[in-house]
Amino acid sequence: MKIGIVSNSTTLYMPLLSALSTYKAKAGLMLYVGSSTAPENNAPETIRYCNAVGIELTFEHDKTNLYAWLQQQDIVFFSGYSNIVKTQYLEQVPYGAYNIHFGALPQFRGPSPVFWQLRNGGQEIGLAIHVLADQLDSGPVIWRQNIPNQPHYNYDNIHQLFGQLQIQGVLAVLNGINSGNKLPLIKQDENLAAYYPRPELKDVFINWQEMDAAEVMDIIKACTPWNIGAISLINGQELKILDASVGLANHYSYPSGTIIVNKRTFAVMCKGERLLNINFFKMGNNYVPARFAGAYGLKSGQSFVNNIPNLAPTAAETN
Repeated sequence: MKIGIVSNSTTLYMPLLSALSTYKAKAGLMLYVGSSTAPENNAPETIRYCNAVGIELTFEHDKTNLYAWLQQQDIVFFSGYSNIVKTQYLEQVPYGAYNIHFGALPQFRGPSPVFWQLRNGGQEIGLAIHVLADQLDSGPVIWRQNIPNQPHYNYDNIHQLFGQLQIQGVLAVLNGINSGNKLPLIKQDENLAAYYPRPELKDVFINWQEMDAAEVMDIIKACTPWNIGAISLINGQELKILDASVGLANHYSYPSGTIIVNKRTFAVMCKGERLLNINFFKMGNNYVPARFAGAYGLKSGQSFVNNIPNLAPTAAETN
């Protein structure tokens, strides 16, 4: 069996290659790397690894190359390939073409499922492998797995975890084929379907009047580290929060968004009269521990802005 992996993310395809290289005795393994400017991608490292273990490697020069390449495979897994694929070119792949989606389906369709699962603050975060279909992320699911949403998780943590967890799903699909007991395909319930787009400025900006402390924590987790934290504005300056914790019910009567600073702590009043203790933030080009908040002109009684200002585009808008 010839196994094809299509991806443009080193973080996602390297764990798969390492695990699937053990199939070489009974299967060929091929990697197709899509075009990407992601800084974590390392073409020389990929070339050295594939040459060392005998994996056939193709770098994308034109998207039409992909459709010719697909015809060489018996089964194909897409993991982190950002371009739309025309499914009529997949009909000749004997054992099918599957997308590894880092989100629960059908509840979190779209290009940024890890962000939205964290931002929505659910108790679990899901991963699914589904048949590629013309409608984005809508094909029948062949494997899925959920993990508890832990307090220490952030955007990168989940991608690293799912980079490993996807191996279990791919091996389950392959083992089912090799044993003659294919995994069943489960049709998605369209009544539960929801599509989420790429995050925009409004999605990474904290509205202190509308969000309680737990909701602010969720947006911080979803924005760290790719957006260098969740965005807020104070004294005419952008402040990004990278780490915080929910405090106890407070005894202050300040409006939501008001800050409370002393020699050691930096806290913000949230909706529901609960404090958010900020532990680490970015202001300008400086990464600042909370104990130095006063040195950057932050004083008790000042308030964060709640409406989205006319800020320069963030990573959310340019990626």
